[in-house]
Amino acid sequence: MFVCALFFCSASAQYNVKYISSDGDLVKMRCVGYANKAKEAVVDAELSAVKMVLFQGVSGEPRFSSPLISVTEREAVHENKKYFNDFYDGGYKRFVVSSEILTKLKKDASKRKSMTMDVTVNVRTLREDLERNGVIRKFGL
Repeated sequence: MFVCALFFCSASAQYNVKYISSDGDLVKMRCVGYANKAKEAVVDAELSAVKMVLFQGVSGEPRFSSPLISVTEREAVHENKKYFNDFYDGGYKRFVVSSEILTKLKKDASKRKSMTMDVTVNVRTLREDLERNGVIRKFGL
């Protein structure tokens, strides 16, 4: 799993994620996961959604347009190794409220295997967890 986390951390910060809607503290995004197996593609899509909220912000939704973490992913992981090891080892799932598979795993136009999903993330719970673990400071402090 640690090797998997390193792969996710070293990957380009370009996620195939598009804002769909929001409801209170929940934001729903359409994500594409890339992998050779369906389970891995689900993980890739869910992590893409969560990473978008964490490191880039969600374009199209003013309340979530700013990233929760103001430093790069590489810096955040380096400064909070234990937190992100646990996070990438499945801890991120606590913040994924739902994930619905829209297309089965298939080759896309670039011949990569991909799966499209709608993923809903609880931004408030994620922010509170980051604050509680010292990854970010509480709002206003």
